[in-house]
Amino acid sequence: MSLRYRGAEYEPSQSNFEVIEEVIGRYRGAVVTRRVAKQVPNQHVDGLKYRGASVR
Repeated sequence: MSLRYRGAEYEPSQSNFEVIEEVIGRYRGAVVTRRVAKQVPNQHVDGLKYRGASVR
């Protein structure tokens, strides 16, 4: 699937990590769940700068 944002086309990256559904409660009689990733990859980028300042 090809996506477009402000005229630039790109291919979405496929993230293949396992998720589990966790029941967190009930709301108005319906079961409320959330999806939690088992192992989240590290998304920190070394050397990142924002407006000239280094970001940790």
